Amino acid sequence: MERYTPDTTMRRIYLDPLLASVQNYLIYRPGAESAENDRFPDKPIKDCAGNWAVTGVLGGLNLLAREIENDRIRQYFLYGAEDCADDPLKKDVNLIRLLPETASAGGKPFIILAAGGAYKWVSTIIESLPTAVHFLNRGYTVFLLTYRVSTERAALKALDDLAAAVRYVSVHAGELGVQPDSYALGGFSASGNLICNFGVPELGYGKYGLPAPRAMFPVYAYIDLKTRSMHNCIGDLLSPMFSEDFASYIDMYNLVDRIGAGFPPCYIVCGKDDMSVPPSNSETLAKLLTENGIPAVLDEGGHAPHAFGDGTGTDVEGWPERAMDFLEKLTARG
Repeated sequence: MERYTPDTTMRRIYLDPLLASVQNYLIYRPGAESAENDRFPDKPIKDCAGNWAVTGVLGGLNLLAREIENDRIRQYFLYGAEDCADDPLKKDVNLIRLLPETASAGGKPFIILAAGGAYKWVSTIIESLPTAVHFLNRGYTVFLLTYRVSTERAALKALDDLAAAVRYVSVHAGELGVQPDSYALGGFSASGNLICNFGVPELGYGKYGLPAPRAMFPVYAYIDLKTRSMHNCIGDLLSPMFSEDFASYIDMYNLVDRIGAGFPPCYIVCGKDDMSVPPSNSETLAKLLTENGIPAVLDEGGHAPHAFGDGTGTDVEGWPERAMDFLEKLTARG
């Protein structure tokens, strides 16, 4: 019998002692460690869901519980004491490693998944954890990243954190059971923006002296900083990304002007009825990649509202499997 069901309250999940080591990172927001907050209301999951894919959320949570019970979860904090003295938020930057039941004999790339949250929170429970289940089922080792949010110039600090994550896994590849420097990235909404920034060599992997990702999976990613969202004024997202002087960063970080040589291949996912990040962002990304001769697929569903995560119950259901097919074709080419 599964530990969590649609009738399980969010508060119960937060207070479940089994999840004590990871609870604050299921929906991470600095300074919100108390159960008495709106992240975890005393309501059933099915009534809190909004656009969440409830079946996917429950699948991720139940897998997490089983893996903790079987002592297969490992958590790695990426910054030491000296680093955290400079910025206390660094103490929360971490990776949660999830292992497949059967590791691939061929040594598949490792996957780092980062959830979105407007650079104000990291909603792992909704996006990266449910999606991880699909990758695990195909023999991939997955790392769930919690990065810095709700801080000055969050987008820039998150890039540092993503680079630290890639470097950590590559340096410790032997003990972590993965291939060094062979990886793919997945990101949703704000973290879709994050991984796309990382894919620009001079802003991301090249700047940090790291190898390029084999592939990236931007899901309802925000890439066009010069257009407004359908229901937020442009400053509502740009302010947490870059601070109040965001105008001075737009030209450098407007990805529609930065896609070119060295950008990794992408499997891009979105829904036409996304009312938060217009699907034109994903459509433009696919067009720019194709124009630059970079392998790209646009998986766009007619009904797939924002925050669908692994896509269960939407028109893009099964996108993680199709993204893996894309990655494996690239890997086979060498």
